Amino acid sequence: MRKYLYIVILFYQNVLATSPISNLDVYIYPEYYYSGVMVELNGKVEESSLPLAFEMVVPATTDSVYLVSGIANDESEVLPLTINYKKSNSWVQLDLDKQSFRIFVFYVPFDTSSTRKFNYTVQATVPLNEFHIFIQEPLVAQDFTLAQESTANKDQHGITFHQIHVVELPAMSAKTIPISYTNNTTQTTMVLLQQLLSERSQGKPEEDQSKQVVPQRHRLPLWEPFAVLGILSVLVGIIYYNQKDYSSVFNGEKYCPGCGNKTDIGNKYCANCGGKL
Repeated sequence: MRKYLYIVILFYQNVLATSPISNLDVYIYPEYYYSGVMVELNGKVEESSLPLAFEMVVPATTDSVYLVSGIANDESEVLPLTINYKKSNSWVQLDLDKQSFRIFVFYVPFDTSSTRKFNYTVQATVPLNEFHIFIQEPLVAQDFTLAQESTANKDQHGITFHQIHVVELPAMSAKTIPISYTNNTTQTTMVLLQQLLSERSQGKPEEDQSKQVVPQRHRLPLWEPFAVLGILSVLVGIIYYNQKDYSSVFNGEKYCPGCGNKTDIGNKYCANCGGKL
């Protein structure tokens, strides 16, 4: 009898558990600016739950995962996360010591065919209260299908966003979003969008364009994928710089092996960092 009572108590504790995370939004961008999928999760940790450590599932074909902790600004630290493979799934460990956080997941679930059929699963070791999932429908998509009840809205560029409302998700429970469409062009939304904007600007007089009524913008931040791309570019640049093997003399010019600064061939010490040449 005690055994069954213990199981019942654990069940209700799991169902009634309060999430340590609030204001969670999940954005899914298929083929937006590259031939893959970028997922952004952002939310806040309840102050009483800090620091918070938990794990979440990422797709099996995930290439990289990055964490931006704290309020996003030029000084925000971008941390690459290690992907762990266990229990037939891929997981990442999150150690949050600030309230605001953003997680970026990059993966390529497509093959060489024009058919795009993939899933994204939200699953964590902590319970999640009410949150929303937004899926951007690619401009290049045909026969777009979302096997979930959703609300569709278009932004000023004609891009459709599908919004899914999730009331709650108990710890270790999974919410899977199946998505499918056809892309016969192999282009991304950004490439097609640039072409459309160029055609519009060339086909209409400037005066007519200024008189157009601009539709209300969709609330999703469309600039964020560019910000992430910029962050990744900086990371690649830093890695390249740190791994670059500076030679003492190259093409008749002398460089410091410590900082890479160009110096005169006759110098014995670097004027920039003071290192011995």
